[in-house]
This record gives sequence, C-alpha cells and structure tokens, in this order.
Amino acid sequence: MLEIQTERLRLIPLNAKYLQLLIERGEQMAKELSLSKFEEILDDELKQALHFRLFKVLEDEQNYLWHTNWLLVLKEQNCAIGGIMLKGMPNERLEVIIGYYTFPSFQGCGYMTETIIALKNWLLSQPNVKYVIADTEKDNKASHRVLEKAGATLYKETESFFFWRFLH
Repeated sequence: MLEIQTERLRLIPLNAKYLQLLIERGEQMAKELSLSKFEEILDDELKQALHFRLFKVLEDEQNYLWHTNWLLVLKEQNCAIGGIMLKGMPNERLEVIIGYYTFPSFQGCGYMTETIIALKNWLLSQPNVKYVIADTEKDNKASHRVLEKAGATLYKETESFFFWRFLH
C-alpha cells in the first residue's frame, strides 16, 4: 500500500474498507492498521464529507487514491491526528482539489502544514497534475495560515470562500 512519510507523520490513503471503518468504527480501524489508539470523535459535517469520499471510492476503486481520505498518523505516538482528502482525479485543467482536518488536540503543532507540503509534492510529481487547489471559508484564519506556510497562493474568492493554489 502506498504511504507518504514525513519526518513526523505517515499519510495513509484509506481504501473503501478502512474508510468505512473510520466513519463507523474508528477504534476497529486503528486496531486493524496497528495504531496505538483512536479517540477522536468525528463531527457530523466531517462524517458527511467522509461518506461522500466513500461513495466516490466505491465508484472508482482502482483510482481510490484520488478519491479518498488519507489518514494522518503521528509517528511518535502511532495515532491518528487528522486527515487530508483528495476530491477526485485531476480535472481538464490538471487541477486536484484537497480538503483537510486536524483533530482539536493536535492543532497548532504544524502537522497540517507538513502534511500539505508532502502531499502537494507527491501530487505535483504525478504526470497529470499541474495545480493543487484548496478552498477555505473566509473566516478560517488558521487554515489560511497553514496554506500560506505551505506555499499556496490566494487566487480567487467568492462571497464565502477563498481559493488557494499550489503551482507545479
């Protein structure tokens, strides 16, 4: 199974089985992935996003890497600290869209910046990817800082969202 590693983290793309377990039985997923624990509770909004990812993975299992949630595992504690989602195969403009979350007890430690840099580098090394895109709600200042630190450029906004881009 493909896994991306950073100094402090492992990024594990979840296949349909593990994605379903993350949504429904996180403790069981942690056990099967040999993690030390899983104690974070997923809120309804996150569960909805993960269910949509699962639907997309089941629709195109051979390309699940492009549709799934990548679990973030802190090496030091061998526990899940959040996730980063790919929202589909590269589009006609060679863009891949990401979304991410960090469990509250692990926020503010630079883990997401490290994650985004690692996944962005992997994505931009793929032949069919020229841009990595992230959107954030305008009031999510912590997410804006993460993207800025990771090297993203703000390139578009709507009434509610900012759109960020990493270039190849």
